Amino acid sequence: MRNSPRSHPHQIQTSNHDLTLAGLLSLDLPAIVSMLFVLGAVIPASLVLTLGYLPVGFFGSMFGRGNMDRLVFEGAEIPLLVAGAGTVLLLAAPTFYWRVQHFRRILLSTTVVPGQIRSLNFTPLEFSVDYVYWFQQRAYSGRNAIRRNHRREKRSSLRPGQSITALVDSFQPESSVVLELYAHGDAGLRP
Repeated sequence: MRNSPRSHPHQIQTSNHDLTLAGLLSLDLPAIVSMLFVLGAVIPASLVLTLGYLPVGFFGSMFGRGNMDRLVFEGAEIPLLVAGAGTVLLLAAPTFYWRVQHFRRILLSTTVVPGQIRSLNFTPLEFSVDYVYWFQQRAYSGRNAIRRNHRREKRSSLRPGQSITALVDSFQPESSVVLELYAHGDAGLRP
């Protein structure tokens, strides 16, 4: 039977983790995918609206690998493309905004609490950690999912049953991140 982190208090050093909003977002799979969709909608739509065409093969022609072709849009095609880009923006931009606000709240109103890893999960794109943590005498469960990162997956501090440090949003204790998952290195997290 695994021991509860509550029965094994430990001193937590958090001064070396260097967590930033950009760093958290760069690992977060929903933030990455939603930002790609936002860029994939905005860039072509703005090119079509300003130029009237898409420069297909632009990067190849820059590096001397052929001619730059143009995919020209006319008439009813332009409003259709803009409507499609608007639809994608309506779906992807709120997701990205939600992830930014989620991590921003955790960084601004952080409470450091002990926790314990329940399980690790792997998919071709995602590495996730299921964990439990204690905040104000109550147990909460959490799940953090990041894009696949083999260095983080191999960290000795990320094993089932391992004690972890959770950074919890003081105003929404259901929102948290595992410090050992998002921190830059394995060093400096344990006494």
